[in-house]
Amino acid sequence: MGLTKSAAKKFVRDEEGSISVLTIGLFSLVLITSLVLTNISSIYLAKRSLSLATEAALQRGMKNLDEESYYSGEYNLNQLLVNSFGSAENDPGIPINCDAGLQDVRRVLDGWQSRGAASIRENVEGMRLTNFECDGFQIYIESTAVARIPIPIPFINLDEVSIHSFAGAVGERAETNNYYGFDIG
Repeated sequence: MGLTKSAAKKFVRDEEGSISVLTIGLFSLVLITSLVLTNISSIYLAKRSLSLATEAALQRGMKNLDEESYYSGEYNLNQLLVNSFGSAENDPGIPINCDAGLQDVRRVLDGWQSRGAASIRENVEGMRLTNFECDGFQIYIESTAVARIPIPIPFINLDEVSIHSFAGAVGERAETNNYYGFDIG
């Protein structure tokens, strides 16, 4: 009814066909690993592309100077004397025109994908602005896009991934020793 002791020993010692099973198993493991790494690399490059677009949009939005705020505290002789004696005013930074900044951020993100920039990946689509915060001196933005996976995984129904990026910046004046044309440092 069962295996005899000698038949069991013969079955254990029989190595016929074992190399082909190992070869097929290792080949399958290498193939699955390469497919997973291809998908991960593609998602990473898509995320990098979205981050690049987000940072470009942020820089474009930051360059909108709020001229009214910037020139409202224009220096005069009294301010020159105050600054000369080391009692300078606290500089909050460079004022930003938030409305123009928002328009520029949207324009950059919309145009980034439509113009076919070399830095955008083919598998990235639907790039859009999801959050914009501006307090007049700093800007913070968030963007999102969808990255298609080059080799879809059928058994878990995964063919695209949502990716997000965020960036923030503050406009600051450079430190200087040059006051009103006099280099005192």
